[in-house]
Amino acid sequence: MPNRRFDAIVAAYQKQMYFVALSILHNHHDAEDAVQTALMGISRQIKSLPRNEQALRAYVLTAAKHTALNLLPKQWKDADLDNVVAVSSDDLFERVAASLEYDRLLTAIKSLPPTYRSVLMLRYVQQLDTKEIAKLLDRPRGTVQKQITRAKALLVQIYQEGE
Repeated sequence: MPNRRFDAIVAAYQKQMYFVALSILHNHHDAEDAVQTALMGISRQIKSLPRNEQALRAYVLTAAKHTALNLLPKQWKDADLDNVVAVSSDDLFERVAASLEYDRLLTAIKSLPPTYRSVLMLRYVQQLDTKEIAKLLDRPRGTVQKQITRAKALLVQIYQEGE
């Protein structure tokens, strides 16, 4: 049973973990090492992992982030990590992740205006719903919904311009 659960976690989250690690480390080999190290730790904790899918995803991606941060050289550990991203379930993100175009997507996200970048980060990295984002940013819920929609449209436009 624990082996099947671990295999399911790897299948569901390995690409997302890689994307998180790559956005921190900016090196494919180091990102792969971070994911493998994080997965080893997860395998040791398999029986105590959350059962809730959203909590499990947060745990797994946080493990990847922390492992990647531990691999950073000392001088970079205090760097601004606003640009740490993860792959969402949105079709664009899944398509990019499946085709290993991580750097291109990361560059597109980094090029978004801060307002749009922040709502995407809160929505897809932190997995907050629009109501939670609105409360956190002290904005009307409708504004947050429009900002997410516009951010995704801008991201698609930026991504497609590079094709």
